[in-house]
Amino acid sequence: MLSRILPYTTALTVLVILFTAWTLYSRYQSAAEAERQSQQEQMEADRKLVAAFGGDQLTILGFNAAKGEVPPGGRVVLCYGVSNAAQVKIEPGVEPIKPALSHCLEVFPKKTTTYTLKAEDAKGNNKSASLTIRVR
Repeated sequence: MLSRILPYTTALTVLVILFTAWTLYSRYQSAAEAERQSQQEQMEADRKLVAAFGGDQLTILGFNAAKGEVPPGGRVVLCYGVSNAAQVKIEPGVEPIKPALSHCLEVFPKKTTTYTLKAEDAKGNNKSASLTIRVR
């Protein structure tokens, strides 16, 4: 009796092995495709982010103050952001600063002052932005 069902059980075992192998392979392929798609989406998001921050060009992302008017010696927070800069400075000199996408510092103007952010990239290109703090 065992000899009669042996061919059927062998065939069934082979089919189960083939089905299992196919299932595992198809899941592997799906996972690999999902990973490729995820990487492409991340690369596109990275490209958009780089473009938003000026690409490979020197860009002043922002230069602003929390207050535009203060009493003499009053505290003002100046914030700046630059992209692809090798060096930056604020005139009149407030403190040594470094290139940053976002950085804030405090100033205490005694009279109405126009602050100028100057940025320079490694190629020697320059950009600047100004803002005035009124002292009343």
